[in-house]
Amino acid sequence: MVNSFIVNFSLLFTFSVLINYVLYLPVLQQDSLHKARRVILGVMVGVTCVLLMINAYELTDYLLISFFHIPLAYVALYYSSWVSLIAAMVAGAGRFFLYDPYMSSLVGAVDIFIMVLLIIAVSFMIRKTIVHFLAVTAIYTIQNIVIIYVMLDGEWSWGEGVLYVTASITSAFLFYYMVQWVQQYHVMNKLYEERARIDALTGVYNRHELDQHLDYLTIKRQPFTLMLIDIDDFKIFNDEKGHHVGDEILKEAAGRLKEAIREQGSVYRFGGEEFVIIMENHSGSSVQLFAEMIRQCMKDQYVVTSTKEKINITVSIGAANYSEDMKSAKEILKVADEAMYEAKISGKNRAVYA
Repeated sequence: MVNSFIVNFSLLFTFSVLINYVLYLPVLQQDSLHKARRVILGVMVGVTCVLLMINAYELTDYLLISFFHIPLAYVALYYSSWVSLIAAMVAGAGRFFLYDPYMSSLVGAVDIFIMVLLIIAVSFMIRKTIVHFLAVTAIYTIQNIVIIYVMLDGEWSWGEGVLYVTASITSAFLFYYMVQWVQQYHVMNKLYEERARIDALTGVYNRHELDQHLDYLTIKRQPFTLMLIDIDDFKIFNDEKGHHVGDEILKEAAGRLKEAIREQGSVYRFGGEEFVIIMENHSGSSVQLFAEMIRQCMKDQYVVTSTKEKINITVSIGAANYSEDMKSAKEILKVADEAMYEAKISGKNRAVYA
C-alpha cells in the first residue's frame, strides 16, 4: 500500500507541474483559444486520474485505492463545470475499460461521475478555500473506506483505512499548494517578461522590443510600413512646465497612439519624445490615412492632470515602406527619420510619406 501511495504522490505532483506548463505555453495564451485551453485541461486531468488508477493499490480485483479523486475535486471546485465533466469522462472511460469485471468497472465509472457532479453542485454553495477542498477530499476518502469495509464484510484493516485517510488529506494539502505555487510562478514569469518588453513610463513597447521586431521582419523579408512620430516642441513643454508635465504628455501621446492604431499595428517608444508604429500588410494609401488620422487625434486638446492647464499637442510624422533592397532595419529607420525631418522643416504638425 505504501509503495502505491508513493507512486500516486509522485504522479500527482509531476502532472500538476506538466499540466500548468502546457496551459501557459505562449501558443495557448491567445483569447481565441480559451475554449481549447479548457478542453486540454480537462483531458490532461482525466489522463492524470487514469494513470493514478493504473498505479492504484488493489485490495481485490475490483476494489482500488488511489488519489485520483484529488485532481478531480480540485478542478470541480476551482474550474468550470465543463472542465470537470471532460475530466470525469476521461477518468470514467479509463476506469471502465482498464479493469475487469464489467459490473465493478461500470460502478467505478458511475461513481466518478456522481462524485464530480456532487462537487460541482457543492462548489456553488461554499467558499472555494483550501479548507473546503480538504473537507471534500476527506469526505470522499472516508466514503470510500466505508464502502470498502462493507464490501469486504468488515475484514479490512482499519489501520490501512487510517493510513489511506492520512495519506489522501496530506497529498491533497501539498497538491493544493504545489498548484498554487506553479501557477504563481507562471504568472510572475509572464509579468517579468512583459515588463522587459514594455516602456515603464508610457506602457507601450520599448526600444529593445522594437529592435527585435524589426530584425524579425527584415530577416523574413516581410513587407511592412514604419512611422516615426515626434512630439512637436516637446523640449519647450519640458523646460517651461516641468518634467512632470512632460511625462504626462508622453503618457497621453502613447495612449492616443494605441487608441488610434488599435489592432492595425504596434506602438513603440523609440526614445525621448519619439514613437514608432509598425504596420504590416498595409498599402501606401491606407498608411497615409492612418498617419493623417494619428495627426488629427493628437491635435485634440489635453488637460494636464496636475495643473489643470490645457495644452495642444501636435506631432510630425515620417512614414516609410520597407523594401527588399534594404540590408538592415537601420535603413528604414533612416528613411523614416528623413521624412519626419522634412515634416519638421515644412512647418511641423504634418505627415510626410517617403
